[in-house]
Amino acid sequence: MLIAHIISMKKLMITSVIFIVFGSNSAYSAMEDISVSVGAMSWYNRYVPISRIAGADVPKSSFAFMNGPTIKVQYKDLYFGVTYLLSSDNYNLVVTDSPISIHHAKANSSASRSDIDFVAGYMLTPELSLRTGYIGIFVDDDITLESQGGTETARRNETYNVGTLGAGINMPLGKKIIWFVNADALLGSFHNDVSYPIHYKRLSEPVYNSIAWGVSADTRVVCTIINNLSANIGLRYQYIKADSDNS
Repeated sequence: MLIAHIISMKKLMITSVIFIVFGSNSAYSAMEDISVSVGAMSWYNRYVPISRIAGADVPKSSFAFMNGPTIKVQYKDLYFGVTYLLSSDNYNLVVTDSPISIHHAKANSSASRSDIDFVAGYMLTPELSLRTGYIGIFVDDDITLESQGGTETARRNETYNVGTLGAGINMPLGKKIIWFVNADALLGSFHNDVSYPIHYKRLSEPVYNSIAWGVSADTRVVCTIINNLSANIGLRYQYIKADSDNS
């Protein structure tokens, strides 16, 4: 996400988060086997690319909130969920004592991000489910390059499209509290498209495609406040790697 034209396109993305969801649950009287939950999610995270710049890792970005709607539909043992999140603030490069330099220019970055998450699952038992789905991550990054000759900008668009396969468990902790844990393997594609300033040498291809893989895990506690209203709080971790390099 951070520096565009000096990286070797071997990407690593890690996100650790805290999120809160308020939702309402309602069952249609005409179809008592169907329940629908609608809510809003707020996710505080950091987008961390580990890209190579002359053998050194890129500094981490700042944290930002992502907010958006979430919906879940369950019919007997089948359930489906969709969440859309959009960053409310841009992810910015964390300033260090040794700023990133490219061809004698200081580089900074400001990126926005949007995610879409779809999941479909089947309850094998009341406590255990198998799940599959799709995660799309879309990053628009503006890079500022400052030198004695002035300031120029580059722009990068990154896209992760990955399928998910995993399992989930839930454990009641009383009448109004349920603890959920989900874990998924991720496999899909990564696409990178960069527009460079004319005065800067391209050290990597402006368009890049590769296989992306990783893992995702989350845990949360759901507390029923009143009938048809609940609050969720928890942690989520994502690791997505593009290409086969382990640096």
